[in-house]
Amino acid sequence: MERRALIALALSFAVFMAFIYYGDKTKSPTAPSPATQTATALPAAPAPSPAGVQPTPPASTPGKAPSSRPAKNVVVDTPSFKAVFTEQGGRLQSFQLKKYKDRIPFEPIYQFKLGPVGFEVERYLAPGAAGVKSKDLVREGGANELPLTLSWEGKTLNVSGLAQYEASASALTLQAGEKGALKFTCVSPEGLTLVKTFTFTGDSYGFDLAVQVTNNTGQPLDGKLNLDLSGNFAAEDPDRFHFLGFNGSINNKLEDMQSGGLKEPKTYTGKVDWAGLDEGYFITAIIPESAKSWVTLSEPPKAPMVASVKIPVEALGAGQAAQFSYVLYFGPKNLDDLKPLGLGRAVDFGWFDVLGKPLLQFLTWLERYSFNYGWAIVILTILLRIVFWYPNHKSYKSMKDMQKLQPKVAKLREKYKDDKELMNKELMALYRTFKVNPMAGCLPMLLQLPVFIALYNVLGYAIELRHASFLPTLPFTNIVWLADLSAKDPLLITPLVMGATMFIQQKMTPSAGDPTQAKMMMFLPFIFTFMFLNFASGLVIYWLVNNVLSIAQQHYTNKYLT
Repeated sequence: MERRALIALALSFAVFMAFIYYGDKTKSPTAPSPATQTATALPAAPAPSPAGVQPTPPASTPGKAPSSRPAKNVVVDTPSFKAVFTEQGGRLQSFQLKKYKDRIPFEPIYQFKLGPVGFEVERYLAPGAAGVKSKDLVREGGANELPLTLSWEGKTLNVSGLAQYEASASALTLQAGEKGALKFTCVSPEGLTLVKTFTFTGDSYGFDLAVQVTNNTGQPLDGKLNLDLSGNFAAEDPDRFHFLGFNGSINNKLEDMQSGGLKEPKTYTGKVDWAGLDEGYFITAIIPESAKSWVTLSEPPKAPMVASVKIPVEALGAGQAAQFSYVLYFGPKNLDDLKPLGLGRAVDFGWFDVLGKPLLQFLTWLERYSFNYGWAIVILTILLRIVFWYPNHKSYKSMKDMQKLQPKVAKLREKYKDDKELMNKELMALYRTFKVNPMAGCLPMLLQLPVFIALYNVLGYAIELRHASFLPTLPFTNIVWLADLSAKDPLLITPLVMGATMFIQQKMTPSAGDPTQAKMMMFLPFIFTFMFLNFASGLVIYWLVNNVLSIAQQHYTNKYLT
């Protein structure tokens, strides 16, 4: 392989590494404005309102319910989720997804970790064993932050997000296709009435929220209505490499902010198409129907991230009422669930998203006709190999032709070693004479790189692959093996076998004339093996099967077509 070809391969590898380590980190974090913190967190002085006007203190202490009656919990039960609301703020205390578990029921037998490399021997817990729960999208923060906190922030009156509400029912149970509503009513001591009406459908993760603000204070009011989401990302699995943070569409432009200790609040102005908190496989989102809205984000140290959707309310006269509507989504990042609500862009597979989504759809289609997603990945790899058969064949043939020319190349290098310019001209003339392209060996890798990166994101981030098994246990044992295609191989078998196949493939590849370059190329299997140790096992299976097919094609080309 000529030096330019080696450089091209190195650059391809560098681009891939840059994507792996920096591609996901282009997203950044945020938090609610001081006003939002006043409304939803610890009791504090009222936040300054717009235009610098200082609000008067509310009659009731912020964060303290005006009623002495203890706040009750209200349960909403559907085939898809079980939600628990509290009358303190009419907020969401729990949102458990019945079809998704928090984790797979494993128990460790033996663990070994050396730096970034981990080796785990695990087995399944006995059926019915305690400790495995449904996935809950609500994790309360240290300052009592909870999702769907609603607060009123005005020039002359504030109503805390922790104010006491009264629920219209103690429970709501729905079957698939059924609809039902749950109403929470709060009347402040000054006479401002807030009514939150949630409307649920039995077979959807999306639900509606209608808010009515009625001014019975006897004086005109100006202010803004704040509806908050909160995400305690510190409770997430630290071994996962998913994006955690704000994800939204403002003025039809995607915006995101990685969770990570934002020191100052950040505000996104313009029409809020939707605003959400993203944890990789799941998302909670608000879709306001008001054209006048904006979002503030905050994330104080060791506190949850809060995204507050704010809607201005101007000149609400005495006795008047204002209506506000939202669509809410608490569920998996499944395109079939998200698209009907206009949240399809919440699923983003990065640089090559245009390839990633069709690949995911095709992979899902294959899964219907195979035993599981593992075999679907194997079939997809075979089909992709067929697509790239011809350019791979040309690559192998070109490398073989280059190998045959190495004696002539060596002579030219020796003859013109003192004149680099003339040596390059002679080399190019030699390649033209024998119709050899020194870059052809790297072309297939460059062509496949976008597909590989797209698959990397699909296999590592698609909800369809979360907890999807291939071979749940090591054959003839109860030892956990490929039980989760979105997680690494705990026994490290597949990446090590993948490295071995890559080494075999490298040995079969026609060697470069330069021994130093050939030795450098032999290091690639070791580099890739180390890199793949912590990759999603679904991706490792793709690369392993691709290597095996590559070895078969290279053997066929070497034996019959050269």
